[in-house]
Amino acid sequence: MSKIDSSTALKEDRQRCYQARDDYLFCLDKELDQGKTEEQASQSCRASFRVFEKACPNSWVGHFTRKHSFERYKRTLAEQGFNVADRNALGDGKKE
Repeated sequence: MSKIDSSTALKEDRQRCYQARDDYLFCLDKELDQGKTEEQASQSCRASFRVFEKACPNSWVGHFTRKHSFERYKRTLAEQGFNVADRNALGDGKKE
């Protein structure tokens, strides 16, 4: 396989991975936004997660999943009016 063919194949693999990731995370967000628990949402999106797992390297699956969870957590905090940066600036975020 030539260098051009392999780079094109890698690009197509990445695009498949990103599409599978987006489909899974869309499903997960939809289920969570309907008030389902994490476990219930995961069960509902099991098929799209399997596609996501097959399309992406394992390390990417873990990374994208953790990042999504953290982004949802930050969004929840922001909706509640909590700003970690402000709290730390005031000295209220001290470790004991």
